[in-house]
Amino acid sequence: MRYTFILVFLFTCSGVFAQHEAFEGEPFIEVTGIAETEIEPDEITLLIRLKEFEENRSKTDLEKLDKDFLAALKKSGIEKKRLLLADAGSKLDKLGKRDKDAFREKSYELMLTGAAEVDKLLTALQPVAVDLVTITRVHHSQLEKHKLDLKLKALQVARSKAELLLKAIGNEVGKPLMIREWDNEPIPMAKANVMMRQESVGFADEASMEFKKIRLRAQVHAQFEIK
Repeated sequence: MRYTFILVFLFTCSGVFAQHEAFEGEPFIEVTGIAETEIEPDEITLLIRLKEFEENRSKTDLEKLDKDFLAALKKSGIEKKRLLLADAGSKLDKLGKRDKDAFREKSYELMLTGAAEVDKLLTALQPVAVDLVTITRVHHSQLEKHKLDLKLKALQVARSKAELLLKAIGNEVGKPLMIREWDNEPIPMAKANVMMRQESVGFADEASMEFKKIRLRAQVHAQFEIK
């Protein structure tokens, strides 16, 4: 994992060194450390919709679609136990037709561990008349741990900068007087462009593997005693 560190100074109105009433005149240096990183998502949730359709006056029923889909899932090497039923499969789309001509549909949710598994699934689904496959959530299972590690890096950045500044004028960093962190949520990113949709004739694959990494940013504001 690659970390990129950005150093930002926060000076008081009197310059780098300042007096603060809370510390009863004790000299201190005040700095801000910022650390940023990007991580690959390892939890990708897909919504998969099966829907009956009619082609050349022949209707493909939901049972066949379901059987074909489960066979493709097995072929891709993805365990069936990771598949969740998103509805009861009884939803009807009448499209202005009589009830007997209504099209039933069924939706599943499937959590994959990365782009490689998504690619395997899409390849296996090529011959299956799936109505829609789209991404609903992109996440990382260890997100909180990465956020905490990044805060520690930001604190180290702040202390290192304080040490460099004080060394330049013959002083040393003393004990920390104040440390304040800011919680920064993961920077929103566009969903990966993965979508497959059944067309009126045959099956069209519009899949494009363009997963973006999750960007994290941590900021720590600190004051250190000047020796």
